[in-house]
Amino acid sequence: MIRKQQIIKKTGEVRTYVSVLEGYRPGDGTGVKQRTVRNFGCLEDQPDQEKFLKEVEEFQTAYFKSKEKLNIVLDQIGEKSTQVYYNYGHLYLDAVYRFLELDKFFKQIKTKATYDVEKIFKFLLFNRILNPDSKRATFQLSENFYGFNCDFELHQIYRSLDLIYENMEQMQVHINEVIKRKIGRETSFAYYDVTNYFSEIDFPKSDEDLRQRGVSKEHRVDPIVQLGLFMDNNNLPISMTLFKGNTSDSLTLQPAMQKIKDNYGLNRLIVVADKGMNSTRNLVTIAKNNDGYVVSQILKGLRGKRYIDKLSEESEFIYNQNRTYKYRLFEEDFPLKTEDGNIIEHKRKVLIYWKKSIAEREARKRDIKIKKAEKAILNGTYDITNAAQKYITINHIIKETGEVATEIEHYIDQKKIQEEQKYDGYFCIVTSERNYSQKEIHDVYSGLGKIEESFRLTKTSLEARPMYVSANNHIQAHFQICFVALLMLRLFELKLKTEQNISVERVVKALNSFNVELLRGGILHFITPKGSLEYEATGMKLTENTENIEDMKIIEKIFNQENKFINIKQENFKKIIKEISFNITK
Repeated sequence: MIRKQQIIKKTGEVRTYVSVLEGYRPGDGTGVKQRTVRNFGCLEDQPDQEKFLKEVEEFQTAYFKSKEKLNIVLDQIGEKSTQVYYNYGHLYLDAVYRFLELDKFFKQIKTKATYDVEKIFKFLLFNRILNPDSKRATFQLSENFYGFNCDFELHQIYRSLDLIYENMEQMQVHINEVIKRKIGRETSFAYYDVTNYFSEIDFPKSDEDLRQRGVSKEHRVDPIVQLGLFMDNNNLPISMTLFKGNTSDSLTLQPAMQKIKDNYGLNRLIVVADKGMNSTRNLVTIAKNNDGYVVSQILKGLRGKRYIDKLSEESEFIYNQNRTYKYRLFEEDFPLKTEDGNIIEHKRKVLIYWKKSIAEREARKRDIKIKKAEKAILNGTYDITNAAQKYITINHIIKETGEVATEIEHYIDQKKIQEEQKYDGYFCIVTSERNYSQKEIHDVYSGLGKIEESFRLTKTSLEARPMYVSANNHIQAHFQICFVALLMLRLFELKLKTEQNISVERVVKALNSFNVELLRGGILHFITPKGSLEYEATGMKLTENTENIEDMKIIEKIFNQENKFINIKQENFKKIIKEISFNITK
């Protein structure tokens, strides 16, 4: 529209200021606002007012007929309307959220809550990835996401945790069905491991509290919570189960396996785990339920005694061409004794292999400890507890005839060193799957390392600990949010493999860099490195700071986006972000 605004100057003179305006809606459900498209100046200043008004009308007609109205001339941009930067990187997370059909899942939940539980879940989920913190601190960021209307209160966030807890198992089952349908999921075997997370309290509230004192992975004395996690061969989390902090790692496997089998309708499951799960009790249960296992086996001590002779039978090993790797594969009878004294006849396959690189690494680590032990003996500090102390032994010297030693000599235990050297580079895996080849055993077990990386991500990038909630239901809901956040980051990683191998940490940094600021007239200005005028205009060479720019470009690409604008109208940006989509095909 053409606006003719009457203005009165200080002299009292009345002038007519001519502008072309357009209406716009900043977002869905908002009222209509107006912005100035172009100011033409005062009508009275024009030598030919009729011609002038005709030019204004022609501009208006041409402007509104134009299909391309995205570009904004810099001299039309006003000042900032706010001093706030808005992140729109959460919109890429929202596309992954919709890929998992979690929006459909929440629509099925029946609740009498007057607040939007799904909106709160998304808010907590996206912030767990981009700005992990306590629920209270996260609430302070309610204005940070562009286009995200946080019309809820802090107390409603805590109440929503109860509803999230009530539906967490159904949510995991729902996600599993989506992953199976859209990506495909190998359900014959799954990786399993346990870790724990501390909370900053001195003592548990009661025996029913999930937070109990136990063996902390981080050697802390704070009460902890045990978390068992199943993961598939695509490194995507399948299921999680929480246990009290004083629960032994090995005791978590049976209930976690039963849960995943019941919830996901699995007839048989092969669990892949480390030696911590390799207990007679677990193997008996697995055998009774006709399930399977691929687990590591210790070679030292009493449990590995049965394999000592196998290590020395050099002729039974098969070497690779450059003799940096060797293995032997055999079957053995391994009867399992149940708690009631019965014997289950059981056969399994055993893979023992040796790697030169691992042997050299273990030798280097031991040499460092030996030197530390030698230094301790020299300095008389051998009583200080450390990893090197195990190589120090004592000899009682009797200088005069008698039964009591008058002097103690400390020295390096060479026999212990020689005993350890026999096992350098050797590793053992046992499996119930007697049809597995050497390569299949290797390939299946090698994926277990990814679950350790997933635990690291939850503790670093997602900052799952310390826990800032105390009620058991809230703790469960907190870890459900972390579970979905981990899954979304792994989906990012899986998709990015087709483009470039970018770490999760870089993904999070890039998503946090998608920011805009709101200018007067409903104009958005991109303040991200991607929106840098100098970078786009001059094609500056990459520096250590522009790795982030390249990551952002890759993310835009996998979400079918290519934003080349420095400034954009809100209504046009709304059209662009609606096209953001995420997909992974089988």
